[in-house]
Amino acid sequence: MSNTILGGARRPPGGGKAVLWVVLLAGLMCHGCGRGRASAETSDAAFEMGWNYYRLTEFNLAQKYFEASERLATNETQRIRALSALADVWNYRGPNPDRKKAARLYERVIAEDTAKAWAPWAALALARQVQWTAINEFPKLEDEVKDGETVEGMETLYGRVMRDYPGTQAAEEAFLYLQTLRIAQLDDEVLAVGVAALEEWVEANPNSPLLSRAYAMLGQGYHLQREGLKYIGALARSAEIAKIQGQNENIPQADQSETYFKMGTAAQFDAGDFDMARRFYAMLIEEAPTDQRVFIAEQHMDQMDAYEAALREELRGAANHGNGEGQ
Repeated sequence: MSNTILGGARRPPGGGKAVLWVVLLAGLMCHGCGRGRASAETSDAAFEMGWNYYRLTEFNLAQKYFEASERLATNETQRIRALSALADVWNYRGPNPDRKKAARLYERVIAEDTAKAWAPWAALALARQVQWTAINEFPKLEDEVKDGETVEGMETLYGRVMRDYPGTQAAEEAFLYLQTLRIAQLDDEVLAVGVAALEEWVEANPNSPLLSRAYAMLGQGYHLQREGLKYIGALARSAEIAKIQGQNENIPQADQSETYFKMGTAAQFDAGDFDMARRFYAMLIEEAPTDQRVFIAEQHMDQMDAYEAALREELRGAANHGNGEGQ
């Protein structure tokens, strides 16, 4: 199971159990449960409680239980796991994260995690912190020298994760984040580098759990390169892989309505293939009839019908005119 959740925060293991019992238990705890130390008998139990509160966005309680998990740890695995979870709390808690405190904890994880189970994710989180702090501008890809000091760019930061932790999902995430930034630069040369890297990666990693995402990203690169058919093909491959992976992992099928709409508009406006566009719009309407994009898709199909009708009328008029001239 993936160790990531939306937004990039890592998903600590052991979170597959239902959280209803946590809510019920919280109701039985003392009124002062938000103060003082968390109550747990073992490191694993404290971690489980902390993770459930983390999922409920009860970050203060999550923090207390992760601290208890570290305090009660009887081995390095439990201790490093708790430190990593604490770093996540400070890094992702809203609305008041403390990313400096999180960074110090991540650095401890990297230094002390000899098994390298959590260190790759800590290194990735540190790199992403830099990406988040680039306000109102794209984060710099290359290193820069400011006031006599070298400020590392995202190629160096994500590259370090890939170099130090090859073969891990964190390294794969770092690779994809880097290509996202390359594509977002809107520079043709940098865009071409990102597209080429993704093309090579999807061929070399056919079993990666991130393959669908990689194809979607590749499609965005093709779209910016005005490669309409390649764009459609990449989106279609992304949707196909997502469906297969969902079936294999026995998880609910992801909503593909946005993908179908994008493929339809690409076929209509980029490739000029109306029949293909109609097929994708029909898939959208069939699978998501209440989606707000259905109305737009129906308008687009009406526009194609009207355009083809006008074109046929024009051709018919030209043919009649030609026949008249020939008489």
